[in-house]
Amino acid sequence: MKKQILLSLITIPLLLNAEVTLDTIEVNAQEQNATEYNSAEVLYQKEGYMKAAPMQKQITSKQALEIAGTNGDPLKALKTFAGVASTNNDDASELYIHGSKPRETRFTINHLPVGYLFHVGGLHSVIAPEMTGQIDAYLGGFDVTYGAMGAIVDISPKYPTGSGKGHVHMGMYDADFAYDAKLGENTNIFVSARRSYFDLIADKVIDELDSDKNDPRKKTTFTLFPQFYDAQMILTHQSGDNVFSLEMLAANDKLKVNDTFNIDKDPVAVGKINVDVKSNTIGARWVNVGENRTSNTLLYRLDTKVNNVFFDADYFVEQDYVEYGLYHESVWHIDQHTLTAGAEIKKVNSPTKVHSNKPAIADYDVPVSQQEVVDVDKTFSAQEYALFAQDIWDVTPHDHFRYGLRAYKTDFQAFGSGIDPRVAWVHDFSDDFSISTAIGKYAQRPSTFTVIKGFGNPKIDTFESAEHYTLSFQKTFADTSTLVVEPYYKKFQNLAISDDAKNFEAVGKGKAYGLDITYTKKVDDLSLMVAYSYVKATRQLNTNSTKQYRFEGDIPHTLQLSANYKFNKNWRVSTYAKYSTGAPYTPIIGTNTYTYKGKEYVSPIYGEPYSKRLDANYDLDVQVGYKTGNWEYALELMNVNALFKKNTAGIKYNDKYEEDGSYEQLGFLPALHVTYRF
Repeated sequence: MKKQILLSLITIPLLLNAEVTLDTIEVNAQEQNATEYNSAEVLYQKEGYMKAAPMQKQITSKQALEIAGTNGDPLKALKTFAGVASTNNDDASELYIHGSKPRETRFTINHLPVGYLFHVGGLHSVIAPEMTGQIDAYLGGFDVTYGAMGAIVDISPKYPTGSGKGHVHMGMYDADFAYDAKLGENTNIFVSARRSYFDLIADKVIDELDSDKNDPRKKTTFTLFPQFYDAQMILTHQSGDNVFSLEMLAANDKLKVNDTFNIDKDPVAVGKINVDVKSNTIGARWVNVGENRTSNTLLYRLDTKVNNVFFDADYFVEQDYVEYGLYHESVWHIDQHTLTAGAEIKKVNSPTKVHSNKPAIADYDVPVSQQEVVDVDKTFSAQEYALFAQDIWDVTPHDHFRYGLRAYKTDFQAFGSGIDPRVAWVHDFSDDFSISTAIGKYAQRPSTFTVIKGFGNPKIDTFESAEHYTLSFQKTFADTSTLVVEPYYKKFQNLAISDDAKNFEAVGKGKAYGLDITYTKKVDDLSLMVAYSYVKATRQLNTNSTKQYRFEGDIPHTLQLSANYKFNKNWRVSTYAKYSTGAPYTPIIGTNTYTYKGKEYVSPIYGEPYSKRLDANYDLDVQVGYKTGNWEYALELMNVNALFKKNTAGIKYNDKYEEDGSYEQLGFLPALHVTYRF
């Protein structure tokens, strides 16, 4: 459990782990009928989407909510896609896609950036379920309208229709409401809000998170249980061929813990851990729809504030990240061509104060008590520009070709500019069998803390980059089942890796290759999905050696089964089961001694990086749903496997760094959801 607090802190979007750039995605939601779009069974194909192209995963919000283990949040369904792996079953926000690290996957909502996507702990996203229309995940080989090195997750909201409908939901851990209203003949509004209340009742149930029976000094206790809220609003107005919308998202997370477990191992890393992060985004959008052309223009402001304090040494991170952005895209349909051209302009201003040790970049590091304290007090500023253009050419009724370029430039330090070419080809052998391939170059700047003075190397001026090589074989059978087989290879270059003299150098290399297999079948009221993923991912870790090591995202085997059965019109039951290889970790093979304030302590000596693995992970979730009139009920049993055997989250060491058991992931977690729709 204690390890979960640390994992939660990693997900907070500090300057030290975040990008100054936030990229955008494409949407032309007004092109399709609003009624169809909001009907949860219809998938909408955005511009740039090419049928049967590799690595494209889609799911509607309704389909996602019927997957066991989502806890009433459709974004949790991302874990069921072949090619998406997580290091444990607790923190769904830490997703590793095809050997890419979490920061290399870009999450956006129809171009509109969010400060962070998942609340602390990963059990809920910051997007209301009723606002989520569909989820598109592009795991590799995506088109030039997207700017990221690894993968893209694109959330499409449900735009209001003035239906006058809404809902109130009460769960075991949170409550929310949503309402879609008509304000005028062509003006509609959607509003929603959610608040967790586990913090209001948890202190009646649990206070001490972890303790040492042999030493009462060593314990971890909550002083403020995790609490969060989020709110969303979409206001739309249509005038002829023009649709205007005002879109807003806000979220806040707080957590306070007191930890004395390391008092005899790492005396500085002891005491309070206070997390307070809030973010809001507001955007104004204008969509114009012509006979053969659509345009989409978005102006937005993102503001994320972080105020984290940790340890009794009063280490802290204070940051106010403000981003202004302008996005424009136009699409023309001319004969056999779909032409796209667009541009992005972003300006970032981020006053930041830090008094802390350097952030860990791997699972092995010297104790905090031995590390230098770094002070930062400055404002980081950047302007970024991007131009992109592409064409989807239907060469023949059976051959489709997508080609384009993405050019980018930034004035952040001396990173300069670059151009990424990307192509894809689809051949339909028949109506039920297709083969496709996609190849492209993808780039993004290294993590900010690796390139700034104090923590990193400010002389780094090279974008990290990846080359994607993907294939896809897609077959639909007469019994309504489908089989998709997708091998891939990714090559990483110019990675910012550790350097003993300069902190970091952008000279690292890496690779990831693997295979995704997805089989789906629908028989009457039964839906079945079986997914298998294989991945081999390695990266260079230090300039001292060119050897590439596996890292925490190297989860070779993942096998998943998801089933949903509807009966008696009002009842349904679903189950989700997963097996995955255990996450790799670096073993401790000995100790050294060091002195802090006149007292002697021991520090670990690590073996070969990530040379051992935790035990395999198992996940079993069950969901039962019932509808009657305006009422909906859902009973969810998550981590049922923990009733028999809990999954291992990490290795526990005593004060001499000898193995002393293990940390366990969250145990059996029941949830009851009651929803009234009006």
